[in-house]
Amino acid sequence: MWLTISPQPKYAGCGSWTTAAMRRRIGTSSCVVLLVTAGLLVRTLQNLESVNLGMKTLQRVHSNSEANRFYQGLIARLRSVPGVQSVTVMSNRIGTGWSNNTGAAVDGKPPLGDKPAPMRWNVAGPDYFHTVGTPVLLGRDFTDADSESAPLVTIINQTFADRYLSGRPPLGHAVNLGRGPEGQYTIIGVVVDSKSTGVREEAHPMAYFPYVQIKGNATLHFEVRTAGNPATWLPTVRRAVNEYAPGLALLQPMTQQAQFERSFSEERLFFRLSMFFGLLAALLVATGLYATLAYTVSRRTSEVGVRMALGAQRSQVLWMVLRGSFLVTLIGVVIGLPLAIAATKLVRSVLFGVTPGDPITFVAAIIGIGLVAFLASLIPALRAATVDPLVALRYE
Repeated sequence: MWLTISPQPKYAGCGSWTTAAMRRRIGTSSCVVLLVTAGLLVRTLQNLESVNLGMKTLQRVHSNSEANRFYQGLIARLRSVPGVQSVTVMSNRIGTGWSNNTGAAVDGKPPLGDKPAPMRWNVAGPDYFHTVGTPVLLGRDFTDADSESAPLVTIINQTFADRYLSGRPPLGHAVNLGRGPEGQYTIIGVVVDSKSTGVREEAHPMAYFPYVQIKGNATLHFEVRTAGNPATWLPTVRRAVNEYAPGLALLQPMTQQAQFERSFSEERLFFRLSMFFGLLAALLVATGLYATLAYTVSRRTSEVGVRMALGAQRSQVLWMVLRGSFLVTLIGVVIGLPLAIAATKLVRSVLFGVTPGDPITFVAAIIGIGLVAFLASLIPALRAATVDPLVALRYE
């Protein structure tokens, strides 16, 4: 027969038990704050890594014409390397945070207001969009035919067309780069919006111009698309460059994906730190909870023996121990949730694609703490449930 009366024998150390319970609640609350923060940063890192980038991831010259011939020759040399599918160049290396910014004038007139509207721009080589993997929506890509003596041309992104052409067919219109009447570049293509400065970048009106039609390109960055893993082709590309221009150094060669990942390196660091402290807090909660329950069970061995002698089932004793642990954990979670909500506002500026109050993160953190509490309480609870009543009644 199971009695509803639950005697609580008095014993020395009640004050220690109260203090331990308070520490457990504080530890659980701290764990909630750290795990929620870590969870938000985990989801931010995942969102940054899964952003659709819109693409698949010099010296010894004395004039603009000489620079163009140098780059044209190096492009031709790299194209001849077995396994190289396409080669192109750009002025501002995408993913580095740099961009050219100027005012845009369409057909010689500012598209909005009295002043030219803001526009980002970059210079590019032939097969640029094919090489970086950016889809061309209308028109064509740059080719070798877009030379210094050829008509001036440009390619714009979808945001440029939507914002400055008001639904008009964009091909054939002219974009003024701010160089007077001779700076009119005819639009020959429209491409999808792609990331330029970094993963967090919002869509901006963007225009691309052939590098041979822009003066002053002293430094250009090469993009090489290869078959298979591009990192394995780096020695081959390096040899080809040295054969064409002995002594020419390759500055920071890396894949384009690695370049973009640098733009959220701080978020990756915050994620690792928060995950470390979150797991450390969970370990401390589990250790403290286990030690406290183990101590409590050992002090209540006689009580457990009485209960089992009076007919208590082992499952009931097991639940009795777990219930106390869950109650303390629940109190800690209730205290920790408001603190976690306040703490997440401090990391709002580094979040991406997730809000500080993301319910999935909070639910995952609570479930995680619940699992930690359950696993930490299970061994002491099983120990109490397997007590021999005869031995327990003789326990002092």
